[in-house]
Amino acid sequence: MTTGYIDLQAQITKLTVPHSLFALSSSDKYHCPMDRDKPIQSVSFKTLGCKLNQSESDAIMAKFEENQFRVRPFGEEVDLTIINTCTVTNDADSKSRATIRRAIRNSPRGRVVVTGCYAQVKPEDIQTINGVDLILGNDEKYHIFDHLNKLQHGKLEEPLTIVNDEGEFTSVSEDGFISATSRTRVFLKIQEGCDYYCSYCIIPFARGKARSRPFTQTIDEARKLVDQGYREIVLTGINIGTYHTANGKQNLVDLLSALEQINGLDRVRVSSIEPNTVTDDLLHLVAGSKVICDHLHIPLQSANDDQLSAMNRKYRLEEYARLMARFRTILPTAALGTDVIVGFPGETEAHFEKTTAFIQAQPFTYLHIFRYSPREGTVAAKLDNPVQFHEIKRRSVVLHEVSQKLKFAYAEKFSGQTLKVLFDQFRDGLASGYTRNYLRVQVPATQNISQSILPVTLSRSDRGNLQGTLAGEIVREVV
Repeated sequence: MTTGYIDLQAQITKLTVPHSLFALSSSDKYHCPMDRDKPIQSVSFKTLGCKLNQSESDAIMAKFEENQFRVRPFGEEVDLTIINTCTVTNDADSKSRATIRRAIRNSPRGRVVVTGCYAQVKPEDIQTINGVDLILGNDEKYHIFDHLNKLQHGKLEEPLTIVNDEGEFTSVSEDGFISATSRTRVFLKIQEGCDYYCSYCIIPFARGKARSRPFTQTIDEARKLVDQGYREIVLTGINIGTYHTANGKQNLVDLLSALEQINGLDRVRVSSIEPNTVTDDLLHLVAGSKVICDHLHIPLQSANDDQLSAMNRKYRLEEYARLMARFRTILPTAALGTDVIVGFPGETEAHFEKTTAFIQAQPFTYLHIFRYSPREGTVAAKLDNPVQFHEIKRRSVVLHEVSQKLKFAYAEKFSGQTLKVLFDQFRDGLASGYTRNYLRVQVPATQNISQSILPVTLSRSDRGNLQGTLAGEIVREVV
């Protein structure tokens, strides 16, 4: 099987409704021959897990809407339910199974399709759930109409399962997350898969090898999104720091530099990026840009080399500390988030205290804390010296308190300053949005100013969320 990154636009274009599956009746409704007494008119989606799953679900949902299906909220009885699952932890597996069963209960006469990472890694588990009609791996989700056609002869005794189990993927890709509420912010996936194989992570088995979206296609897609009215593009992927073109001549810095030149693009934000892929060129580009947001998220996981080795991370503490020193010098006022795992096998109290002390000495402005739980199929699940759950919970509480202090202290630094805010919410006379450096700001407003960028004078912090007042005219009219 060949590998490579296939643009979602090409995949979504293929999401046409086959004439053999649906035909217009005199009432202009789609009818499905797999149950001639019940036309497929309504569909609901449920997405579990990461932003990539959400963006992929939204891309497929958009095609259903184009084909005149009524998209209904999950929980209502519908003719077709599509569940995009997660498998990052055993708990995620359990939530996926519970969601599938709920969908079957909600729509006992409807069809149920299960896709996503859990479907990719453990299709045999899903096969045991009575009421599932179709199981699609990650490589097949964009061909969903083709596979629905295979169910046209009625209910099967067992679900139809179509999963690429060779570990290679060709089309797990997407063109962005289309927000259901506004055109403020959009996720644009530039990269898929991962070759790092961290010992606690199942994602390489669910998403396949690392591959990057073609450079020109990515830029073209970004232009289209700007033309549609999006103000901020968030670059996302499984391991975006490894982005590179097929000939190796262009990397993430080159892509960001090209995105900067798109007329009308107000902001580009970089999502989580591995520390060994953060270069000085990237830091300097962010520092000098009027478009790229001064906000990065660089996972740490642990401040102990033996733990980092057991996790199969691609750096050691000294390297990470040097990166933090460069970050502090080049981007002294930027927002910086990180990920931390508590309770990884073998983590002692001394390990935890060292990690906590290291975090407090770095320029972090918030933390994402993950309680370790063994994931079947990973190397870490076989490690000795597990940490007791009550201790994992205690350590998590400690780091959440540290995170709140970091968030509050960072927000306080900007009290009295005027920063531009991209507004994305309006409720009860209050509008809120984010600054370029990822501060959530709330202001009184007499009208919905979502999708506008406005200067705001920041006055005080409420648990790390800044309050302020509008300080000028709209930078660009609401679209």
